[in-house]
This record gives sequence, C-alpha cells and structure tokens, in this order.
Amino acid sequence: MKSFKKISVTLVALSAFTVVSVHASSAAELELVGQKVAASKAVEAPAVAVKCVNKAAKEDKEQVAVAALSAGLRAHPAALPSLLTAVIKAAPSATDALVSTALDLAPDSSVTIVRVASEANPAKSEAVLAAAVKRAPAMKASMEREMAAVRSRRIVASTAPAAAGLGGGTVTQTPRPVVIPPSQVSSYGGADGGRP
Repeated sequence: MKSFKKISVTLVALSAFTVVSVHASSAAELELVGQKVAASKAVEAPAVAVKCVNKAAKEDKEQVAVAALSAGLRAHPAALPSLLTAVIKAAPSATDALVSTALDLAPDSSVTIVRVASEANPAKSEAVLAAAVKRAPAMKASMEREMAAVRSRRIVASTAPAAAGLGGGTVTQTPRPVVIPPSQVSSYGGADGGRP
C-alpha cells in the first residue's frame, strides 16, 4: 500500500509539473506568434496570423488568435480589416475576444470593427454590436447604420437562392429578343448613299 501511495504522489507531482510547463511553453509560444506576425509585412500579416492559429491546439486557438491580432494591429494598424477578417474566420469561436482586443487597440475604428466582424461571423453580429456600443456609446448611431448595411447586403446576396425556392426550383431568365435597328433614311437625295 505504501508503494501505491508513493507512485500516486509521484504521478500527481509529475502531472502538476507537466501542466505548469505546458502553460509556460504556451506563453513563450504566444510571444513567438506575436513576433512572427509583427515581423511580417502588412500584406502578409493576415496569412501569417491564420497559419499560426491553424497550427495551435484546439484549446489554445483563442489565445493564439488574440495574440496574433494584437501583435498585428500594433505593427500594422492599417491592416485592421484584413487581419480581423482572417483571424475571425480562422477562429470563429473567439470572435468576442477578438472584437474586444480590436476595440482596445483601435477604439476610433469601432464602425469598421463592427462591419468586418459582422461580415466574417454573421452569427455573432448582435454580440459584436453590443460590445462595440458598450465601448463607444457616442458612435452607436453610426454602428447601427453600418450593421443595417451589412444585413441588407447579406439579404441581397441570398435572394437568388430564395427566389429559386419560391419558384419551384430553378431561376430562369428569358433572354431579350435581338432587335436590328432600322437604317437611317434621309429625305435629301444626295445625303443618303444607298438611295438612287
């Protein structure tokens, strides 16, 4: 029984050490992710961030996505729309944390953040709008107008399949008849070359 206790205590100690070392390495990994994204060119930053998020373990995706976004926005603030879109599409479950990070780093771009996040993850659009309005209440009207525009673009983009469903299957369009315009006729005898 004594050896069983010794083995179990040893296993508990080793598992605690393993957990601590995993968290320590993930902090170092987050630092490395930030350095990779910050060192890349502005055009390449979204692709580098997505690559880092895709390589991360499932439970670390949110932390890696936030680290990549924050490093990318600090190094390349003009790349906000493309960087935020890419990272949200790579880690859609982290949309709330990513929007919060973007609002912290670029509070003047709240309308852009609402638009980009709503287009990248339409299921979270209401939560994105609520978080943005909470951070920048003075911009509420502008953000709501932008959200309405995003919704209308989404509706317009989805009307063709909806119309097909209402019409019984396929959308058909009748072609316009080809009309040959009449030739121009002049009442003056010498002005019309085709007239005798």
